[in-house]
Amino acid sequence: MLCVLAIFLLGVVPSFAALTSVELVDRGDVLDSKSFGAAGPYERVVARAYFAIDPKLPQNRIIADIDRAPRDENGLVEFSADLYVIKPCDSAKGNGTALVEISNRGGKGLLSMFDFGHGSHDPQADAEFGDKFLLQQGFTLVWVGWEFDVPRDTLGGRGLMHLYAPVATDHGKPIEGLVCSEWEGDERVNTISLGDRAQRGYPVANANDPENVMYVRSRMDSPRETVPRDKWRFTDEPHVALNGGFDPGLIYEVVYKARGAFVAGLGPAAVRDVVSFLKHGEVETLLGDQHEYIKRALGFGVSQSGRFLRLFLRDGFNQDEKGRIVFDGVWAHVAGAGRRQLQRAFRAAIARW
Repeated sequence: MLCVLAIFLLGVVPSFAALTSVELVDRGDVLDSKSFGAAGPYERVVARAYFAIDPKLPQNRIIADIDRAPRDENGLVEFSADLYVIKPCDSAKGNGTALVEISNRGGKGLLSMFDFGHGSHDPQADAEFGDKFLLQQGFTLVWVGWEFDVPRDTLGGRGLMHLYAPVATDHGKPIEGLVCSEWEGDERVNTISLGDRAQRGYPVANANDPENVMYVRSRMDSPRETVPRDKWRFTDEPHVALNGGFDPGLIYEVVYKARGAFVAGLGPAAVRDVVSFLKHGEVETLLGDQHEYIKRALGFGVSQSGRFLRLFLRDGFNQDEKGRIVFDGVWAHVAGAGRRQLQRAFRAAIARW
């Protein structure tokens, strides 16, 4: 039996600070209302969260290019993000903890990591929930889209987690800047994407710009050699082709003038404001009375998502617009020593992680 709430029929949540509404996309019982210990049955909520943040607040001044983002009639910056929640039907039976995974390339790995479940972008089958440990312990599982360059064709655009960020402009004019796309493969190909793996690359501003250049080297510490310009070409905005193909094992870099700098720093703001909403929401929501029972939130991220969490803390996103703590603890798993490039125009979406 579906966990039905009165607000479910409305499909939209009233405003709460920076999070202005939550639009329902899909909802259903987890594993046919199976009970998971003291937590009871769970439900899955697929939604889209909408935000409008005040660029003048100190907590939002940390967002790079916030002054270049378009404003609404109230002077606020609007954007949205995918939201995916697996929660007890009766929120009072949960353990009071939201376990928030920072999605890696828009995916979901919590159930694989902690419950030995089969990987899925939209877990619904028994095998995808593994041994059900997290559910039996009463956790509320949360994912928020924070990457603007995630491809939008998986499961009709609903499977991966996306950030729908506005494009920064210079007084209404598109911003252009140099970006670097790197490729290293294990088989010969004739065409490569300007985005990392399946990620979407930045559009090419001018295919004939003299600043566009391709380099190749055999190792990370080897000197770069310039590939003659007449040997390669942009086949369309997000791809490039090389005469004779790209050799496996070599490292190719395409430095090119791009157009359309997304305000990527809104990704951490989306995570911040959703988590704050779960902990402090003052109205009934699509998630029921969850805000009365979520007492703490833990952030978890693997690889680049772990680096996201480190920068989240360093840059000051771990306090909401009212100065309240967001994550009570973070786990940056196998994150290495690198850092992300969210806080600048044309952040390195195509860097290898």
